[in-house]
Amino acid sequence: MDAEAWKNRYQREKKARKAAERIAEDKTREIFYRNQELTVLAESLEEQVKARTAELEQKHLSLKVNRDELRKKQAMLKEVNKALEDKAQELEKVSQYKSEFLANVSHELRTPLNSLMILATLLLENSEGNLTDDDLHSISIIYNNANELLEIIEDILDMSKAEAGELSVYEEDLRLSDIHLSLQDQFHPLAMEKKLNFKIERADDLPEWVHTDRKRLKQVLKNLISNAFKFTSEEGEVVLSISKSVWSTDDEYLSEGLEFKVIDTGIGIPEEKQETIFQMFKQADGSTSRQYGGTGLGLAISRKLALLMGGDIRLKSEVNKGSVFSLMLPPEALLTDKPINHLDHVENEFFLDEGEEREKSFENETVLLVDDDLRNSFALSCLLQKQGLNVMLAEDGSQAMEKLNENSDIDLVLMDLMMPTMDGFEALSQIRGRVDLRMLPVVMLTASAVPEDEKKCRAAGADDYLSKPVETSLLLDHLKRWLGH
Repeated sequence: MDAEAWKNRYQREKKARKAAERIAEDKTREIFYRNQELTVLAESLEEQVKARTAELEQKHLSLKVNRDELRKKQAMLKEVNKALEDKAQELEKVSQYKSEFLANVSHELRTPLNSLMILATLLLENSEGNLTDDDLHSISIIYNNANELLEIIEDILDMSKAEAGELSVYEEDLRLSDIHLSLQDQFHPLAMEKKLNFKIERADDLPEWVHTDRKRLKQVLKNLISNAFKFTSEEGEVVLSISKSVWSTDDEYLSEGLEFKVIDTGIGIPEEKQETIFQMFKQADGSTSRQYGGTGLGLAISRKLALLMGGDIRLKSEVNKGSVFSLMLPPEALLTDKPINHLDHVENEFFLDEGEEREKSFENETVLLVDDDLRNSFALSCLLQKQGLNVMLAEDGSQAMEKLNENSDIDLVLMDLMMPTMDGFEALSQIRGRVDLRMLPVVMLTASAVPEDEKKCRAAGADDYLSKPVETSLLLDHLKRWLGH
């Protein structure tokens, strides 16, 4: 190879080495910059990791604090729940004690009232004709006051039931004329005494029969009319109007319901007080109870009963001009036809036939009267013997069983429920446990105000159940039924 060729070769290799050096230098520079970037990125990631770690540690600490607080709150909630459970059990016991107390008080009050009202009724008959008009008037006052006391007792018991949500209604078919006549007979003497004009107006298009709760309807109407009498002065007027009235269940449907409207010309009620009087123990004015008497329960109970019967009580009143209380009952209360298989004679529970002398209703049948209260035994014995019944007495269930063992001619047992030694439940159970006594009529007559007692008595085999104080006409009607009269 000549010199020129070697020279050219040398120049090419020299250029190639310089190009390689430049490439190596560029790569080295690039690697250096990349390493710097990686170092910065690593430092940044390290800072982010540290920050994230610190954040997680803070959250963990916060979660731990929250968990501790939650555990404390759970412990507190558990304690509160335990306290609430204890309080609920305590309230349940208090409610039970209250119910038992009211039932016992009711029994203790109804028992003397029963004998008082029966004896007053017997005296009012004046069958011997040896009582003067003043005597009869005094006895009538005794009877009326006893009846007022009974109504107060029933209002207090109903108040307790209302608070416990235990008020109930029992709907049945009854004649509208029975309501009309009985209320007339009950309030006419009072109207004469107070010199008030009392009348009952009944629309011509009303049906003969209505369907509602007899006892509750009686209670509401008596409360409304009694209030009208109480707040109306002499020479005033009280009117009971019975008619059909528009009944609206919503904006589109209109029908006819039954309306009992009590209208008086009494003192009236200010508009701002017209809702207050329907509250428990509330009256229109603080001086009302002092001037006119009353517990402030009647209207509150009446409205609750009206609502239970599917209706309501409405009020319109103007001071010094009078008031109008309207008891509205729904269309279901109106019956277009006489009920099928309904007895023509309906027991009238609205009033007691005072002063009416009755003929003997029985034919020397024997009744075993079981009652530990001598006042009741005496009063009932006088009544039953006067009606032609033979009466045998027993003071408790064990004596009653002895009498039944010794006498096979007993036709009916009239028995109290709450008695010492052996109560009415046990005696009834023993009577129904004997084959020879299973068909013997047993009528329970008790002052117990507990609804479950009636269910228990009937389940145990009682043929009938009556509450003291019992109206003589109602008692005699029931006895007639079981003695075949």
